Amino acid sequence: MEQYLYEQAKKKILDLITTGKFQPNLRIWNERLLSQRLGYSRSTIKHAINSLVSDNILEKRTGDGTYLVDAEINNLLEIGENSPNSFSQVTRINKKTSSSHVESFKVVYYDPTQRHLFGDIEEFYELIRTRMANGKVVALQRSYIPFRKFSDAHRYDFSKLSLYDYMDNKNQKPVNFNTSIKAVERSSISLQMNLIKEKYLLYFEYLGYTKDNELVEFTKSWYDPNTIEFAMNIKY
Repeated sequence: MEQYLYEQAKKKILDLITTGKFQPNLRIWNERLLSQRLGYSRSTIKHAINSLVSDNILEKRTGDGTYLVDAEINNLLEIGENSPNSFSQVTRINKKTSSSHVESFKVVYYDPTQRHLFGDIEEFYELIRTRMANGKVVALQRSYIPFRKFSDAHRYDFSKLSLYDYMDNKNQKPVNFNTSIKAVERSSISLQMNLIKEKYLLYFEYLGYTKDNELVEFTKSWYDPNTIEFAMNIKY
């Protein structure tokens, strides 16, 4: 599969972050220097930076450049309520090696749950992946995206490609999320999660909306509670 150039540039910028070249709350190289050092055009670098800003990894400060967001790195993977960043990015920022295994990827027709959420859409891709950090299974994710918006998704390998990067290239990346979380018993979940020994898992549901407030993603995730922390912003 041909990889989008901006994804390659994005991964190289992440390499600079994970190796400590860029430090939290300090300005990173500008687009011109990144273009020279990484060997990509300015427009490709700009796209990569904008994607990392959208993922809350970088922050643009008007008139002052681009900064690495000040997020404490620890042994837990941080899952945010407003921006469920790609699993591979979260693990790399936390200096872990990520990998994914596609358990199933297929088209499903007229599922009552999806029809209730998406309205008149009847065909969906269902993507089921096991997610690993440092070789250990930490999550199982089941995602649904509308077939008519992403009809060529079957051409891509989502064990290697971020679903959000794919959606971003289609200009349909979710930017706003409705999130719910609860604890569930491991025995009620798919057999893949038997590799996790905890009796209870953390269960997340994400409804992802585009900037035009159109629902494009419904994801259900089950996490090992020993590997993640949940970040929440409270406004008074």
